[in-house]
Amino acid sequence: MSRAERTLWSGAALILLIPAWYLAAAQATFIESPFAVLAALPHFLSDPATWSNIGLTLGRVVAGLSLGVVAGFAAAFVMSRSRFMGDVLGWYVIAALRTPSAIAAILALAIFKGSEVGYILVVAFITFPYMAMGMRDGLNSADNELDEMSRIYHLGLLTQVRHVWAPYVAPYIFASLRNAHALAWKVIVVAEIFGAARAGFGAKFEHAWEYMFMIEVHLWLLVFMAIVLIAEYGLIRTLEKHTFRWRKEA
Repeated sequence: MSRAERTLWSGAALILLIPAWYLAAAQATFIESPFAVLAALPHFLSDPATWSNIGLTLGRVVAGLSLGVVAGFAAAFVMSRSRFMGDVLGWYVIAALRTPSAIAAILALAIFKGSEVGYILVVAFITFPYMAMGMRDGLNSADNELDEMSRIYHLGLLTQVRHVWAPYVAPYIFASLRNAHALAWKVIVVAEIFGAARAGFGAKFEHAWEYMFMIEVHLWLLVFMAIVLIAEYGLIRTLEKHTFRWRKEA
């Protein structure tokens, strides 16, 4: 199947959601008609407050996810190089991996009293174990003879990362990054709601839900899905295709 055909089928799948949404709205009390929501969309998007709240949440996600990626890389590198440190850090990684997002959000916001640091750290705490586990599996899959080759040719650390380790771990990095990215958006919304944030996506969603502004609830949901899909397909998968551009397309 060509790229154009795949794009066409993907677009058709999205369009099919509209009649399903319409039928659901006809049967449920708290689901607005897609036509009413789409009619309100231009005014919603033209409001500067909408973009300031989106920008605030986006900044929290980017900062927290970046911190989680760096921490995950560091933990994975240490665990793959030392069996002792792998055993020690493995407990922390598993504990973070099994911690419910809502519990982590409540604890972080209670410790940091709802400050910006709390929002960023809860995203980092939830996403870092996914990066650590994926990166560790990638490093462990690398051929040990490549390490020996690196030592024989006295390759520097950056050269080893670029030409020896990166080709092995890149698929694991992108797989982990997709999971971590999706989880980051989910946990930040939970954190903003539980943390009683005054601004941000979760705060405005919770405000609209509390006062039963159902069209606004739907608009925030649409924006949330649009941002996640744009980041997934417009950024992460584009970067992945560029990284693996040498592969033949199936």
